Amino acid sequence: AHRIPGIESAALLLIFHLKIIEQELLIYLTLDIAKKTMNLRSLVFFSIAASAVGFGIPHDPTLLADVVGHGAMTMADKIAHTYTDSLAQHPLYTKMATGGILATAGDAIAQSRTEDAYDRPRALSFMAFDMCYRALQHVSFPVIVASCHGQYLGPFMTPFPTEYAAAMEQTLASQLGIVPFLYYPVFFALTATIQGITPHAAVQRAQENFLPLMKRNLLFWIPVQFIQFGFIDEQLQIPFLSVAGLCWTFILSVAAGSAKSYNSSEEQIALQENAIEGARKDQPFGSTVSTSSFSGAPSR
Repeated sequence: AHRIPGIESAALLLIFHLKIIEQELLIYLTLDIAKKTMNLRSLVFFSIAASAVGFGIPHDPTLLADVVGHGAMTMADKIAHTYTDSLAQHPLYTKMATGGILATAGDAIAQSRTEDAYDRPRALSFMAFDMCYRALQHVSFPVIVASCHGQYLGPFMTPFPTEYAAAMEQTLASQLGIVPFLYYPVFFALTATIQGITPHAAVQRAQENFLPLMKRNLLFWIPVQFIQFGFIDEQLQIPFLSVAGLCWTFILSVAAGSAKSYNSSEEQIALQENAIEGARKDQPFGSTVSTSSFSGAPSR
């Protein structure tokens, strides 16, 4: 595929930001900020300061601009070089680690919007799922690229280069094939298992959230994956998606992150059913028990 001039530099800059986010996450967890001791605005300020300290970036904006302007960010170059070496030597593990770290960060940001305590099983479920999905992408993307090279959409996209048709085919193969039939089933099953909800509650959660999430998924990921397949070097495609996935994990975590409410609903219904059954046993033979007092049960 044709590459946009300078796209490799842009991708390396994304990798640099990825390493900054990794540093922020380590500091974030070490100081236990996840327990809501700071509000989100303070957390953002702290993250920027922590990144500057962690990477030796000058705090003075004029100095930072001078460094960037003269292209002397040797630390960024070193980090990018180390990361690309890791991708070359250990591609699968590096992609999985990148996805897991950024997914955990995205969920942590989403959890910081609430007053609840930091939910570690929820964070673990997002990290485990994202690592599994990056492994799937590592295996499936070469197959998609080899199978879709513009032969289907090319006739309908004659004003555009064949590479654009190929990139769109590959994007649609991922979004209409892998996502609805593998991504979401595994997401709902794995996160439910780790967060400890029952199979019935897991199915209910999937039924309520699948269509809304699928709509958001298509709006968000079709443009991102078109850029990925069309303009990003193959080695950097999954790290690029992991960086974009930081934003998506935030959306996913806010929309369907916590499974506690589904377990709570089932427990409440079970308690109400037990109370009704107990009341029936206590009634004289032939009498009935009114269930109006149990009308707080949610609709099923």
